[in-house]
Amino acid sequence: MITVTEPTFRVTVHLPAEFNFRMHQAFRECYCHRDPGQAYEIDFQDVTTFDSSALGMLLLMRSHCGDDKADIILTNCSPRIKKILAMAMFGDYFSIA
Repeated sequence: MITVTEPTFRVTVHLPAEFNFRMHQAFRECYCHRDPGQAYEIDFQDVTTFDSSALGMLLLMRSHCGDDKADIILTNCSPRIKKILAMAMFGDYFSIA
């Protein structure tokens, strides 16, 4: 299950263990009804399964948030997920912490 918290100006989206196509609707609901200028933190703390559809979902979110104007940080990524993000050159599109 995806959970969303809004402790500050940045909305935090906590991802489940499996971030894949089955999560697309729930993930989209986290941002589609919000202002495109909203800042986000996508928390990968619990993610163990991550596939190419998850990469696409992140790009769709970035597009909704204004592409180059998007303020999205990917946090708590495991070394394996960081390697996938690096191979996909996601460091060019997102802040990865």
